[in-house]
Amino acid sequence: MMSRKYTWMALAGAVLILPCMASAAAKVVVVKSVGPSAKSYPPGKALPDSASIALRSGDSVTLLGASASRTLRGPGTFTASTVDRSSLSMAVGRRSRFGAMRSGEISAKPSLWDVDVTRKGKICIAEPAKLKLWRPNAEASATLNIRAGAASQTIDFPSGHATVPWPAKLPVADGGEYQLEWDGSGEPSKVSFVMVKAPTDDLVDAAQVLIEKGCQHQLDLLVETSAKAE
Repeated sequence: MMSRKYTWMALAGAVLILPCMASAAAKVVVVKSVGPSAKSYPPGKALPDSASIALRSGDSVTLLGASASRTLRGPGTFTASTVDRSSLSMAVGRRSRFGAMRSGEISAKPSLWDVDVTRKGKICIAEPAKLKLWRPNAEASATLNIRAGAASQTIDFPSGHATVPWPAKLPVADGGEYQLEWDGSGEPSKVSFVMVKAPTDDLVDAAQVLIEKGCQHQLDLLVETSAKAE
């Protein structure tokens, strides 16, 4: 009788533990797929990292996990996991892309939530008050003109500075369109903003937000800075 009682207690405990284990299971998200099996692995699809992925010749699937991205190429059957020792050791550096760069700091790439002035198209914005403009070449001073409808603002990039704050006099609006033009270039580029809830520093969560909102350039940056060395 006592043995049966303990058996039921053990089973009850297992029922409580299993949901917790399932919720804590690592996951990956598909960020890019091409080839015959692309329909089976559309961008945005989440998978447990233990999932088996069967690819045919000509298939290519890029996955993003908690600390790294990985590209699988068919033919073959693969495990979805993107984790290894090298990816874990570099995770902190990769996740730093979620934050804004310090004023005057020069980087070869913008942080995830900066506005790359060399790009056009849709940009996801998580924290408008902290929004910064980023340029790849910070050697010389430069002037950027921003226009939104009838309003405009001139921004000066000091020599040696890759980032400057977005002008407070030109409020960031959800769905707003802005034209960016370097002084004297005569070649404006258009960007539009999409407001998103600031995700945690989980790469998978960030990727899913960017895919859902169509912020392709930021998704490409996230994947690139998280790529594992092959």
